[in-house]
Order: sequence, then structure tokens, then C-alpha cells
Amino acid sequence: MEYNQLQDYVLEFSLDNCPRGNQGYNRVLLQLFGFTGHGKSALINSLLYVLQAGKYKIHAKSGMTPSGGAVTMERRAYEITPTITVVDNRGLVRMTDYEMRMIYAQLGNFVPLNKKVEWRGNYEEFMSQLEDSELDPNYTDFIVPVFIYKVLYTLPEQEKSQMKAFFKNCRDLTGVFPIVVLTYKTSGNYFEVEKMFKCLGAEVVVAVENYSEEDQTQTQGRNTDFLSLLKYALDDVRFRMVHPRNPKEERIQRKKFLHIYSHNTYMEEKSKKERFMARKRMEDRKRFFARKREEAIRKREARRREEESREREEARRRTEEAKRRAEEARAIEEARRRAEEARAIEEARRRAEEAMRREEESRRAEEAREGEEARRREQARRREAASRRAEEVRERERVRMRAEEHRRKTEGSCFIQ
Repeated sequence: MEYNQLQDYVLEFSLDNCPRGNQGYNRVLLQLFGFTGHGKSALINSLLYVLQAGKYKIHAKSGMTPSGGAVTMERRAYEITPTITVVDNRGLVRMTDYEMRMIYAQLGNFVPLNKKVEWRGNYEEFMSQLEDSELDPNYTDFIVPVFIYKVLYTLPEQEKSQMKAFFKNCRDLTGVFPIVVLTYKTSGNYFEVEKMFKCLGAEVVVAVENYSEEDQTQTQGRNTDFLSLLKYALDDVRFRMVHPRNPKEERIQRKKFLHIYSHNTYMEEKSKKERFMARKRMEDRKRFFARKREEAIRKREARRREEESREREEARRRTEEAKRRAEEARAIEEARRRAEEARAIEEARRRAEEAMRREEESRRAEEAREGEEARRREQARRREAASRRAEEVRERERVRMRAEEHRRKTEGSCFIQ
């Protein structure tokens, strides 16, 4: 089909033109679901950009919040043609039972549009919400599930079986097998991802590259991918509308499916919890007896260690007593040896002092004798000196008397003359 024909096919599609007419349906509801951040909102913006003339606009906000949560927290409906409406549902995070329960509730059109979607973990709360949907039931939407998956994302092995069961449940719930849309097709090997989803049972896999504010340049190839996605969905609708359908009966069947699925998951959770509690009680019992055994072992071990400690203490005490006695004997012997050495030293000192005393007395006696001798010599020297001086005095006196005598004689002689 040529590009213009493909575009006209999508824009002019009407449920009234189906083989049996609209059979009570007035619009096709493309239910987008998938993991958070895989491009559901960006796909809606791209579809509107392709089908509506004008500049690129952000109709559905996409991305993640700074805290890591999803921007889309409610079911938002966007009309792309008079017949086709796309719904941006709240995304998956961990594929837990209560998350899947709410995904099926959105997919089955039991959650109001344009209102915040709360994950109902409690079974009673979920069933109450399901019953509240009957206050304003919607029978006129032909639901086509569309699963969005980012090519760059690697699906863990343990989630592949969950995904396969998920697709089957979507088919059982809506009567239509989900169309798989691979986003970011140029960022990875989408052929491998397409092969994986084919193995999981997908009948139609379409790869697209969403437009964005940074990448608004339209190409025929990219536009064709988006139009082909819509054509696959509308072809499936036309195929289903060949057979007689009853919108109210189908809604009742969807509700029954949700009741059965919710009850089964609730009972499974309850059974898991009971098994968990039984295992926990058994483990608590095992731990109790294990503690008792450990306590008995610890007590025996404590008694054994205490006995060993007493024996070691007794051996240590005996060893210390022997050491003490040996030390006392060594101390006594050492004291005796030191006393003997002290006596010997004292005796040697006494003898040395006696010898020194005698030597000192002898030296002093010798010094006294020498002093006395020196004194005597000094006295003799002094007597000799005194005698010499006296002799000198007498000699001077004789000289003086002779001189006096000579002077008198001289004077007498002069007088006579």
C-alpha cells in the first residue's frame, strides 16, 4: 500500500464500515502499556505529529522524574482520529502480581480515564474499585492492546515466562493479541528483540523511532512505520468485527477474567504467605531446638572449659609454688653468699685499714723524728748564728775600742805638740 493510501486508510477508518457495522462500538481504543520509560508518551506525540498537520508538539509528557519515578501516573486519552483514541496507561515497574492486576484493570477499561492510577496492593480494595467502575460502565470501546518495549532494554530470563503469560492474559482479556512496538529502533539490534517477542508468541512486531523536540524532521520511512502500526491495529479490528460481537457481554467477560485472575493471585499470595508462615514456624521450631542444643553444647563446653581452667589454675599454682620455693632457696643462698662476701670484704677492709693505720703511724713517727731532727738542726743553726753574731759584735766592739784608742792617742799627741 502506498504512503498516501496508508494515511487515508487510517484517517478514514470507521467502525460503521466494518462487515457487520459497528455492533455497538463507537471508537477503537489503543491501550498502550509497558515498562516505565520505554516511550509510550513519546509514541503518542509521534502519532499525533504524523497524522495532524503542523509543528511537533508535546501532548503527552514523557520521561522520568528526578526521583526516578514515571511521569505518567494516570490514564490519559488522546484522540488521533475521530475513530481512534490512544490511551497512555501507567507503566510497569517490577511485574508483581498486584501491579499486573492494575495493568489488567486499565487494559480492561475498568479504571477511569484522566485520573490518577493507584496501585492497589490490597485484594479487598481492588475488588471495591472494580465494583465502583460499574457506576459508569463503558461498553463502546473496542480495545486493542499495544505493548511498548525499548530495544536497548534487556529482558531478564526469569521475566520471559512472565511476559509470555502476560501476553496470553491480554489476549484472553481483550480477545486481541497485543501488538508489540519496539522503540529506539536505531539504538540497538531490534531484529534480535523482534525474534525474542516472536518466540514469546507475538503475532505483530513493529519497530519505530519516535520523533522528539530534538529530532522533528519527518521522513516517509519513519512515518510509514507509525502508519503501519495503526493499520495493523485496524486490520485486527476489522478481522474481529467480521464475527458477531456483544460489547456488554465482552465487558462482563473481562470483569469475570479480572475476578478470576485477582482471586487466583490473591489465593496464591495467601497460599504463599501461609506456606511462608508454615516454613517460618518450622524454621522457628528448628531454630528453637537448635538453640536448645547449642545451649546444652555451650553448657557442656563451659563446664569442660571451667574444669580445664581449674586444672590449669591448679597446675599453675603448683608451678608457681615450686618456683616460689626455688626462688626462696635461691634468695637464701644468695643472701648467705652476699653475707659471706660482705664479711670477707669487711675483713679485707679492716685489715687494709689496720695496715694503713700502722703505715700512717709509722709515717707520722718518721715525720716526727725528722721534724725533731730538723728542729735540733735549726736550734744548732740558730745557736751557731747567735754565736757568730755575738762574735761579730765583739769583733766590732774590739775594732771600735782600738779605733777609739787610736783616736785618743792621736788627739793626745796633737795636744802635746
